[in-house]
Amino acid sequence: MDIYSRFRITNKIAVVVGGSGQLGSKTIDVLLDAGCKVINLDLFDNCNLDSKNRKNYFYFKLDISKEINVKKISSIIKKKFKKIDILINHSHYKGDKKKLTPFHDFFASIENYSSKIWEKTMKVNIDGLFFCTKYFLPLLIKNKKSVIINTSSTYGKVSPNKNIYGNSGINSPISYITSKFAIIGFTKYIACHYAHKGLRANVIIPGGVQNKNQSKGFLKKYSELVPMKRLSESHEYKEAILYLVSDASSYVTGSEMIIDGGYTAW
Repeated sequence: MDIYSRFRITNKIAVVVGGSGQLGSKTIDVLLDAGCKVINLDLFDNCNLDSKNRKNYFYFKLDISKEINVKKISSIIKKKFKKIDILINHSHYKGDKKKLTPFHDFFASIENYSSKIWEKTMKVNIDGLFFCTKYFLPLLIKNKKSVIINTSSTYGKVSPNKNIYGNSGINSPISYITSKFAIIGFTKYIACHYAHKGLRANVIIPGGVQNKNQSKGFLKKYSELVPMKRLSESHEYKEAILYLVSDASSYVTGSEMIIDGGYTAW
């Protein structure tokens, strides 16, 4: 068999939760380029314009923190598409979506942490992941082969280094870290308990992704802790996504793909 044919996902149907974000937009790009039909589930349809104008791109507005909303969308997708082959969960709550506000309640220390912020983070990052898995799983296991990819973080493997953030008023707080650790365990459970249904489940662990909200001080301090001496660019996860959703990774399940420039390898 031609090895490159193992990467083909032509005519597959993928649901990308959080497809309008930094990684989500690039994920949608690579899936469309590979011939996949892609359904973006997000609060906002600000995926890049090139993808939005393509015939195999579909968008449904969704707040994944509300179970009834996820249930309704899954019914709509079942009626329209009959089944899905791929589920990718990128969505997460990380404070203000539009900008990072220093000293916002989201970044507070544990002893000052708001229970409302904790609950909101868990509602999106954990409950939302559970709801999407619960309602899309029946559509996935209708196939002999299907795939789930969940998105954790290097901060699902190690604690944030507080020296990176200093007195900036911005950090990766306890709610975010706890949820990202939980996603890894959640994924391994799915992998082990649904392998006999032909479902593979893996987790990607991205390092810091460069964006316009980051200060020069943060970029410098973070980069000093990375063996490759830089943050990633959002497009550098596309090939890993394609590998994990295709038959090229047919014997890969319950795995953690760390893509962090060596940050967690020290």
